[in-house]
Amino acid sequence: MPDERLIESDKREKKIAKILAVCFALLFLADFMIVSFIFSWADWVATLIFSLLLIVPAYISNAGMVLVGGGKPIDNRKMFMDGRRLFGDHKTWKGLILGPLFIGIPISLGIFILFIILWPFITPIVEAAASIGQYQLYSEVSYYQYYFTGGSLPIGVLVLIIRIVMISFGASFGDLIGSFLKRRFNIESGRPFWIVDQLDFAVFSFIFASIPSFFFPNLFLGPDLNIFIFLMILTPSVSIIANTIAYIIGVKDVPW
Repeated sequence: MPDERLIESDKREKKIAKILAVCFALLFLADFMIVSFIFSWADWVATLIFSLLLIVPAYISNAGMVLVGGGKPIDNRKMFMDGRRLFGDHKTWKGLILGPLFIGIPISLGIFILFIILWPFITPIVEAAASIGQYQLYSEVSYYQYYFTGGSLPIGVLVLIIRIVMISFGASFGDLIGSFLKRRFNIESGRPFWIVDQLDFAVFSFIFASIPSFFFPNLFLGPDLNIFIFLMILTPSVSIIANTIAYIIGVKDVPW
């Protein structure tokens, strides 16, 4: 006979998933309306593009950790002072290191090499839109060049590599911190830890991406609050809404 507490817990979590899916869909719409009203709809599109270009190594590395994980747990099955595991069996050295190194970094480099090749064709589009005043917040072509190619060649390639490496390992470190917090709240592996599960890797990726700008401000763009806010909405939105829809249409057994 199924555990009644587990059944009730599943019902509660499924309800939370649906509520969060609606809330983040509304937040996504609100962000579009606010940025479009204060600046322009073109600036919101630019925000979307910049955010995706910035965070894509984190998304790929996060998936890569699952693909290449396994082996010895990072915590070596040791307990924290609260009597619970530090991270758990699913957080391994292979996932932490090889996920970014073998999956996130090389795939991301391949994507950005394509953008470097296409940049001469992208530039006229940006310049034409800027010349007619479509952009108010991101009107400088240098913004677009930084996110697409890392900056002017050849130094832009080095900037791009550093950015990809920082973001990729920021994702793995953030995922590890999220697992640590999950154990502290005594949430079992496989159970949802809402918002933290969706944001841990993204937050630390943004932090890691910002570090070089403090040491080399002429090469790396500093933290952008607009992009940060957008990523904090976009990342959980994609995960929560997609999983909830998959659950509703019967593709997944649970919406997480």
